[in-house]
Amino acid sequence: QEKGLKLFLELGMRIRYMDPISHDKHIAYVSHLSHISSFMLGKTVINKEKNERDIFDLAGSGFASTVRLAKSSPSMWTPIFKQNKVNVIETLDEYINNLVKFKEFMQTDNFDAIFKDMENTNHIKDILNGIK
Repeated sequence: QEKGLKLFLELGMRIRYMDPISHDKHIAYVSHLSHISSFMLGKTVINKEKNERDIFDLAGSGFASTVRLAKSSPSMWTPIFKQNKVNVIETLDEYINNLVKFKEFMQTDNFDAIFKDMENTNHIKDILNGIK
């Protein structure tokens, strides 16, 4: 254990200790949900854009970045989702609620609310910039 810790520190890794229950809850938000979003965005586009050439010709770097995780192994991720099912469902509920709210804003032409939500969410860059 000490050798492993020493190696991780020499590699410049940050060490974070937490119990398994907390780990599974947090990782569902910052890892599992990202993978699900990527897979489902890829699925939506594949289902709606029947001409693969259109996807290839029109998709920009934002799309490529967003679906990058959809290239991950289903053989690896399916058991992970199964093992962390309760937390994954909780994160999906919250994510879906945000999507529904965004759709409601669109339907009611509430672009001020959309702007405010996106502006507030821009704070994520400050959080991620603090991670070294």
